[in-house]
Amino acid sequence: MKISVIIPAYNASETLGEALISVEQQHVQPFEVVVVNDGSTDATADVIQSFMGRLPLVCVNQTNAGLGAARNAGMRAAKGDAWAFLDADDVWGSNKLAHARDYLIRFPDVQWFYTPIFEWSPGMHGSGIRMRACPKIQNVEDFLAFNPIVPSTVVMRSKVAFRWEEERDMQEDVGAYLALFSKGVMPMKIPHCTTKYRLDFGMTADAEGHVEKVMRAVEKARELGHISDALFALYEVRKSYELARTYKKRGDQAKQKHWKEDALRKADGVEVPARLKWRLRFLI
Repeated sequence: MKISVIIPAYNASETLGEALISVEQQHVQPFEVVVVNDGSTDATADVIQSFMGRLPLVCVNQTNAGLGAARNAGMRAAKGDAWAFLDADDVWGSNKLAHARDYLIRFPDVQWFYTPIFEWSPGMHGSGIRMRACPKIQNVEDFLAFNPIVPSTVVMRSKVAFRWEEERDMQEDVGAYLALFSKGVMPMKIPHCTTKYRLDFGMTADAEGHVEKVMRAVEKARELGHISDALFALYEVRKSYELARTYKKRGDQAKQKHWKEDALRKADGVEVPARLKWRLRFLI
């Protein structure tokens, strides 16, 4: 089982080295590591060069086209049996690829997998880290209610017809997942938490802008018939809840209150799962 690691990188010189070290430390080594330098203007290229000889690196250089386009370019260049995605500001535990290979072999009919994450705030909160809730996804409703799939956890067989969103005013992952769900291609959860997802860095720091991009992608999915109006309404509740929770963690009480009230208003008349209602009430 040959696994190709795909890392998109744009002006990632501060964090890319740490991501690559986490790949270097895997108990099961990848077949190749495809790093897509997405038009970086900082020292990203130097970081990539410093790992030549340490990892089976393939470097793809392109004019800046955005995160989705960079991942797609990495997929086109990759030659393995499966793709394992890692963003340049996240890191893996040393058994990430061992678990991935195990599940790829044990479940040959499953096309893609995801895992829980540790939310990680090395800048603002020292070494603060906590595991994020990560339910199993059995249907689209589960995904829209809890949205547990972080790209840096995804492992996918390379035969899957899959494409990340490339329109830059939309979040690149949500609509792509919904397109798979609409075809009945559902993921399996690997229960081992093997990814540290960096908070308060890059897009994650601009919480409201990030949610706007997500909602544009979900609106597109609704227009394509991938989700219903009712599920779209549920997802609006979910994203307002996420903003309230984000601002609670940041200590911004005014914005926390605003987005919690917005979520409760949107939840009126929407069939919201009991677990999400509970989480919304206590913002956990």
